[in-house]
Amino acid sequence: MANENFDSRKPDVGTLISQAVSKKIEYLSALKQAVADHQDAKVYELLDNQRYAAEIEHREQQKNDAGIMNLVDDLADQLSNYLSKNLIDYLGKAYPFFYYEEYQTGHYRIYFGNWWDRRQFGELDVLNVRFVFNQDEYKKLSESFKLSEEGKKYNSARIEQLSQDNDHLQGLIDSSTEREQERARLQNELKDATSRSGLFESSKNKEARQDIVDQISKLEDEAEEARGAKAKIKENNQEVLELSKENTILSYEQKSILDVFGSFEDFELANRNLYANYLKHLSGHDDGKQVADNE
Repeated sequence: MANENFDSRKPDVGTLISQAVSKKIEYLSALKQAVADHQDAKVYELLDNQRYAAEIEHREQQKNDAGIMNLVDDLADQLSNYLSKNLIDYLGKAYPFFYYEEYQTGHYRIYFGNWWDRRQFGELDVLNVRFVFNQDEYKKLSESFKLSEEGKKYNSARIEQLSQDNDHLQGLIDSSTEREQERARLQNELKDATSRSGLFESSKNKEARQDIVDQISKLEDEAEEARGAKAKIKENNQEVLELSKENTILSYEQKSILDVFGSFEDFELANRNLYANYLKHLSGHDDGKQVADNE
């Protein structure tokens, strides 16, 4: 007897499986062919169809099929390594002040500049075509641009503070003789005042004695500070040197950005549009075909 619950309108389970498998095969075949043909733009489209449609084709309704695209999750590092060559070549012209180091397959550190003491500035996310900047370093650069508009440098305030501290400490060292003489004089005054005090000492005399004690205590604090002043001055000078170096590096970075982009705001705009700009660049080369050899 036939199954009365059977609905002939529903597709056969085997057919559904066959269709799903075919869809996966088609996706993998398309990706395989794009890699073989060095069609980087097509690879990016296949890796993130939704983003490609929105930023390149301006079609917002497109959605990614996660069940298909996650088939190559375990190949992320290899795909990043493969796609990095043309991307880094492009970035070498668009951002000539950035340099890259592949520290493991498909993972790239960004360095700002080729000068001494250059800074590691973040990482390059090849698959998403974006910079992942070190936020501390990026904040310093951003702040240095704001301060430069006021004619200031990033570490100017701290350097000025350290210079003032050193002047104070040097003054304590230079005044050691006068301080000891003053301390001896006050101790004599305290001795005399103490000898004159009696059981019914007036409040005025007590205040006078306390004032002398406070002055001696202040001189002793200064003497204690003076004993460590030379070491502290040396420490401050070293910090000033490091801060001055950082100011110099930041000035190099500012100049590099201004020479290429004209302003920090345009640099930030280019970063936000990097994916679209790069994919359009790829599309301008024989519909996205990128050969491994030099063009």
